Amino acid sequence: MIELKFEDYPAVKVFFASKKQHIPALSVLQGNYPGRVFADDATAPSLAVVWATGRWMYAAGDISTELNRMKLTAFLQTQVIPDCRRRQENWFEIYTDDCEAWTALFRPGYAGLQVYRHMESVYEFNRARFNPLEGKVTEDASGSSVTVDYRQFPVLEEHEDDMSEIHSRFSSLTTTGAVVKVEGQAVSVCKHNGFTVNNRYFIDVDTYSEAERGKGHGTFAARSLITYYLERGQLPLWETTHENTASHRLALKLGFEPVESYPVFAFVMESLELKLQSPG
Repeated sequence: MIELKFEDYPAVKVFFASKKQHIPALSVLQGNYPGRVFADDATAPSLAVVWATGRWMYAAGDISTELNRMKLTAFLQTQVIPDCRRRQENWFEIYTDDCEAWTALFRPGYAGLQVYRHMESVYEFNRARFNPLEGKVTEDASGSSVTVDYRQFPVLEEHEDDMSEIHSRFSSLTTTGAVVKVEGQAVSVCKHNGFTVNNRYFIDVDTYSEAERGKGHGTFAARSLITYYLERGQLPLWETTHENTASHRLALKLGFEPVESYPVFAFVMESLELKLQSPG
């Protein structure tokens, strides 16, 4: 696997162009989000990995041959594990298509790594089912004043931005988030996470404390942000794990509908000093 230059990225777009789940990968390939791209060949690739900075890897292509499986294993050994050591991280994730070949390759695990597989889904927005925000102030069940403010968030966290040539032009890139406050105290946020292709983008929602969950603050934050971007011609996408029932309920409440499901493989390193070895 070789690292591609930006001018060579179009050669691998065919692997990621047809599915909503690959919008983060396409965002990197289009130069909208920092990342690195690897393939087995720069001009006629059969296997590709898009690695979004501070996020995840998206792998696609032909793994029916032993040669390509060996190339991917070597990529983990020579690129991914050393990067984890450098950042003092003990895990990474790879998103793939839902087919048995990927599970057969990753699920058995590797020496020094435990591999866990879970399923995620992408939801597409149905504007006809969405109730637009009517104001920036409301009350919760206790009568407390609830407000929403819009603020800018950096796409890259400080620890993710190493100011390298790849990332330097993204160091000041920001996106908008809607922050919900109860009596002036921030309790929930919904923000554009930086992945955007054409007029589609992904959103993240977080209500900070357990005590504030289930009160509608996340819904208020999400409706606020979706309304903000709808006014600018942008349509949201929602992603969640199959186990996160609260996230599924909120997505449906907001007018999202599931369109794709796919596996995510989480690799957990037993020790930062351990090296990846061949399966078995």
